[in-house]
Amino acid sequence: MKRFLALLALAASFNVHAQKFDGLAASPQMGWNSWNTFACNINEQLIRDTADSMVKLGLKDAGYEYVNIDDCWHGKRDKDGVIHPDAERFPSGMKALADYVHSKGLKLGIYSDVGATTCGGRPGSRGHEYQDAITYASWGIDYVKYDWCDSKGLNAVGAYTTMRDAIRSAGRPMLFSMCEWGDNKPWEWATDVGHSWRTTGDIYPCWDCEFSHGSWSSLGVLRILDKQAGLRKFAGPGHWNDMDMLEVGMGMTEDEDRAHFAIWAMMASPLILGNDLRSMPESTRRILSNKDVIAINQDKAGIQAWKFMDAGQLEYWAKPLANNEWAVMVLNRGEQAANVNYDWKAHQLSDDLSKREADFKQMVYDWRDIWGGKSGDTGKKLEAKVAPHSALLLRLKPQAVDGAACGTTPAPRKLSYPWMSREQWQQMFEEDVAVAEKGGVDLLFVGDSITQGWNREVWDRSFGGWRTANFGIGGDHTGNVLWRLQNGHAEKLHPKLVVLTVGVNNLGFCNATPKQAFDGVKAVVAQLRKLYPDGRILLNAVLPFGQFSNSPTRLQVVELNRLVATLGDGKQVIFHDYCSSFLQPNGEMSPEVMGDFLHPTAKGYQIWADAMLSDIRKLME
Repeated sequence: MKRFLALLALAASFNVHAQKFDGLAASPQMGWNSWNTFACNINEQLIRDTADSMVKLGLKDAGYEYVNIDDCWHGKRDKDGVIHPDAERFPSGMKALADYVHSKGLKLGIYSDVGATTCGGRPGSRGHEYQDAITYASWGIDYVKYDWCDSKGLNAVGAYTTMRDAIRSAGRPMLFSMCEWGDNKPWEWATDVGHSWRTTGDIYPCWDCEFSHGSWSSLGVLRILDKQAGLRKFAGPGHWNDMDMLEVGMGMTEDEDRAHFAIWAMMASPLILGNDLRSMPESTRRILSNKDVIAINQDKAGIQAWKFMDAGQLEYWAKPLANNEWAVMVLNRGEQAANVNYDWKAHQLSDDLSKREADFKQMVYDWRDIWGGKSGDTGKKLEAKVAPHSALLLRLKPQAVDGAACGTTPAPRKLSYPWMSREQWQQMFEEDVAVAEKGGVDLLFVGDSITQGWNREVWDRSFGGWRTANFGIGGDHTGNVLWRLQNGHAEKLHPKLVVLTVGVNNLGFCNATPKQAFDGVKAVVAQLRKLYPDGRILLNAVLPFGQFSNSPTRLQVVELNRLVATLGDGKQVIFHDYCSSFLQPNGEMSPEVMGDFLHPTAKGYQIWADAMLSDIRKLME
């Protein structure tokens, strides 16, 4: 006990500016909670059986990891104020229960409240925050749900920040789930406090209803969805809008259950099961373990969906995903089946929050119906019938470009792209051949089309002192550039220096990961070294993309550049990030410069030329 009191004294002196534990809830947390089905009727055998069921039924493999004990586990506090579990319900103690759950590869969560009493009338944490956090840590707890009952006179920011600091001081990483009901708009202040926060009061297992408890009401699925308007900008990795626990398998129809699960996935809400796993029917298990729906919820981009169109009883929702993919949900709120006749090309998805766009006139996406299994593409209208109280859920992926052309496999252009027809590409290839046949080049620009239209005045002023040419311009991505180098008689050129510039088509248009794009860049560099063993390569960083430093494609570019930089040896291959010339100190591109960069003007070309000219001059000497 002396040691415990010493730890408590140390915790009390902990820095008031402590932060929540990082690295938790990088994607919305997944697990199970006892309240929806069992309320206060809980015991340790139920928790053990639930952990067993989570593993046996494949839910653990699907991503569910937390087994959370809600209210009413509490016994009494001892003379020193230490909380103990109810000895009759949890005779083995919480430490033994946590050890059992951990042995299954799962994590254990527990519940408390800001007030002196919990919602179920058990001892809350008010005045014992640091003491309780130390106790939970000593038991091996991994998750703390913190409620808002008996909160009269308390300041929400202060109450939740106190428990956050207490958890941090206890030294064990515990996910902090704030159950404040949205009364004090936690989304505006709790990003650094909790890993998730409730945005509404409790959920109720109905499609569109409000169930009165007298002084408060529980809300159905659609009522909770409607309260999320305007909140998506506050959600992201490590801080999620929590729409409350799932009611799948709790009395709604299968269509409603599927739609409910799809909505929570699209909205990046934590997926916390509330049904009895021990007696779950196979139909419910199939819904809750659908890995494609879960993947939308757990997508690493961490972007919450938004409603982009109303069409009577149908609502259209979109969620940007990593790797230039999208999820689209058509939600039927109504009482009758509804026909979908959606022209993709008539609607461009444009998200101001993530700076992501999908222009279906410019790019074709393959789509797959996650619940129904059908597939198609956005080149044709989407035609479907959506049952009442249900949702059509689609995952969209950009179509592969020219087969294996994006990457390390050399391939010619076979298709017309929005920015350049197949005929124009062929003409540019023929120009490559003509350049190669002439030979006698000192300085060769290879790769991205950024140099395609160099302003002649800028070109002559900057590079006119050397015999200079472009090659592979309009190659679009590394596979095309490789083909051009191998088939355009490039071996007849013997430049002293090759300036290689790689574009973002390797990411966005080709839908490649940074690692896949890097493999393509590496293949191009290897081909250049084979062609010109006595020449040197000035390897320009991949072009920055978009105005904002945190845009998903920009983050991919940063990772790709990190990999590309490893190709530089300082002798034959010199890596440099000239693209930074277009960026402000905060990493963002000013609107004034962005136009010159994306659609190069004389000013844009001059910025490029000035940025690289000094190094080119040195290397050419």
